[in-house]
Order: sequence, then structure tokens, then C-alpha cells
Amino acid sequence: MAVMEKPGATQFPELEGLGLSPERQLYYNRFRFWRIVIVCSLFYSFYYLGRLNWGICLPWMLEDLGISKTQAGVGATLLLWSYAAGTFFSGRFGEVLGQRFLCTVGGIGTTILNVVVAMATTLTGILVPWTINGFVQGQAYAPINGMISNWYPKARRGLATGIFATSMGLSTIVAWAVTGFSCAAFGWRWAFTWPLIGLTLPTTLLVTFLARNKPEDADLPPYKELSTGISAKAEQLSADEVAGLKAWAAVLRNPKFVAMCVASFAVYVARYGLLTWIPLFYKETADIALKNLPIMTFALPIGMAVGPVVSGWLSDKVFGAKRWQVIAGNALVAAIVLVCMGFIPIQTMGLTWAVVLQVVAGMVVLGVNGALFTAACDFGGRRLAGTCVGTINLFNYFGAGFQGIIIGRILDLSGSWAMVWGFCAGLLVLTVIIAAVVRE
Repeated sequence: MAVMEKPGATQFPELEGLGLSPERQLYYNRFRFWRIVIVCSLFYSFYYLGRLNWGICLPWMLEDLGISKTQAGVGATLLLWSYAAGTFFSGRFGEVLGQRFLCTVGGIGTTILNVVVAMATTLTGILVPWTINGFVQGQAYAPINGMISNWYPKARRGLATGIFATSMGLSTIVAWAVTGFSCAAFGWRWAFTWPLIGLTLPTTLLVTFLARNKPEDADLPPYKELSTGISAKAEQLSADEVAGLKAWAAVLRNPKFVAMCVASFAVYVARYGLLTWIPLFYKETADIALKNLPIMTFALPIGMAVGPVVSGWLSDKVFGAKRWQVIAGNALVAAIVLVCMGFIPIQTMGLTWAVVLQVVAGMVVLGVNGALFTAACDFGGRRLAGTCVGTINLFNYFGAGFQGIIIGRILDLSGSWAMVWGFCAGLLVLTVIIAAVVRE
């Protein structure tokens, strides 16, 4: 994955026999690193400004709009379930229409729709464009994973997709910092407008003009897949076998892939449980003032920025491009952390340990996410990576939306944060079991 290595004939075995000189191979590697992985990661690092702002601004929105926690949870669910539909279709559409095109639609569309939400004055006027925004937000992640799979073979894919998955954590940091500051200083409506115009929109254009869907679009040959595992099997499918709806049928016929989708559903309940409710958790249990919430909860996205790249490196270099060990290990640690959060009062553990738990929770939860997405790319190979990531993301955001309603209802009925985090921990244990059974 390094980009400063000296050229050598054996440095990139997937590029040998393609008529490329050592210098040209090095150019190939630099191109795919800087203009695919890094450009797409930069774009996605500002993408969550149009999605996570709901949870970050939630305490202010509750006061300003006078809505209940259940209604707030419905808003989160509408976004996430419409995102699930958007990402499900975008993976396959990216393979057909081009991944760059869908990323452009996503970045421009989410900017416009967030501005519309900021201008609305009724709950219905907010929820309708917010729901559409979820579908539009779903046009980037699966296509980008498909694009990366077009450039990287299975043996190198874990680190490449791990770096990109780290942008989920970086995007969370950016959203927490920029949206949190904007909301505290200028109000939630301001936070739904100017960060997207100033940051999300310009980085969208970087993908539009710099990235390329596949090597052939940059006058380079496609790499050779040297793996004999699940990626090679997927790439042996004929064009007729993956035409139209057959693409989804092809991936859903694999019981191991479906099991991983269920595991990912469970992980996303925990991930979005943290992202959506952690500010309110600290406000209610630690008696932290509204203006200090963004600073207090900043540790969570810091951990999320580290987890995926570490998990990607481990799966490639330590576990021979197998992902299940990283998935199971991270999920187990995440379950333990959530149990500690739920059952040890902050007054007992102290704010320092509370922050440490946030860092660890963010690191391992997003570490699981990154490894699951890489596994999805492995199941699909170049031909169906986008379809597989879009499909697993459908399950993910059903889980993310599910938590919005269930956790909101748990809190309205019982007010018990121990029940909330214990529920999430139980689902993470399910992920550990599934990963150990699938072993891919």
C-alpha cells in the first residue's frame, strides 16, 4: 500500500504480465492510492455533515421544536431507512452508471436537501426532505467501495478499504467538531446549511474531476486477481449471471454472505446507538451543559478514525486477508465497553475513564464496520463488490433505523440507559458468534 517504494518487478504481483514496466507499475500504485483511496476518503470525510447533524443537534432541536424523544427517533429512523434503500440500489447502479457519477449526485443532492430542512418551520416540513436526504446520502459509500475493488485485489484490499473506512471516523470527527460548534454558536439551522456549502460541496467536485471508476478509464490495464478464494469465485460469474436483478440473486444465494449481513445489522444498531444518543446520554447522566456536549463527546469519533485502518492492516498482514478474526475480536471488546457504560455510573468511573471508553468504543465498533465492508468486497470481487456493499449496507441501515425507534421508546418508557447499552452489547455478542461460524 505504500506509495514511496522503489520500483521492482515483484513489488506488485497483481500487475505482472500486463505489459507494464516497473516505473509504470509504480505509477499505477500511486494513481490508485492518491486519486482513488485518498480523494474518495477526503470527500467522505465531509459527507457526514449532511447526516450526523441530526443526532448532534438533537438536544437543541428538542428544545426549539418541542418534540418528544420518540418523534426525534422517528426522524433518525426515516433518514436511515431511506438511506438503506439508497445504498442498496447505489451499489449496483454504480457498477452500471459509474461510481463517480453517483458520488456527485450524492454530494450535491445532500447539500441542497439540508438547506431545505434548515428553512422548514414544521415537523412535517423537516421530515419529508430529511427522508429524501437519506436516499441521496446512500449514493456514495457502496459505489466508492466498488471503485476501490476495481483497483485493488483481495490481498491488498483490506488496507485500501480500511483507509477509506477510516473516513467514516474522520467524517464523524468533522461533523462533531463543525456541527457541534456551529450549533452551539449559531443554532441548529445554521449547522444544517453552511458546513455543507463550504465543505461537502467542494470535496464532491474533487471526486468528480480527479477519481476514475476503473483502471481502464485511466489508460491502465485491469489487475490480475491472484486469490483463489471468494473474490476469485465471484469474478468467474458470467455477464449473463449478473445481469439486472440476477446480481442481487447471485450474492443473496450465498448463506455466508447473508450471515455477515445479519452480523452487520447488529453492529449498526450499536454504532448508530452511540452516534445518535451519546450526547443525550451524557447530558442526562453526567449533568453536562448543552454548550459543552460537543467537546465531551468528541472522543467517540476520534476512536472511530483509528479503528478501520488498524483492522484493515491486521486482516491483510496478520490474518492472510481473512476478515472474521478482526470482526469477532472487535465486536467482543465493543460489547464489554458498552456493558461498562451502561452499568457503571459516570460518577463512579469518573469523566476520564468515560472518555477512554468512548475512544475504545469508537475504535472497535468502526473496526468491525470496516472489516465487514471489506468482507463484502471480497464476496463480490470486482464484478459485484458494489452490489455486495450496497446489500450489506441495506441491512446496516435497517439496523441503524431500528435503533432510533427502539432506543427512543426504551428511554421514553423506562429512562434506563443500562437497558439501552445492554441491548446493544447483546447484539454485538451475536456478531461474534456469526463471524466465528462464517470464518471468511
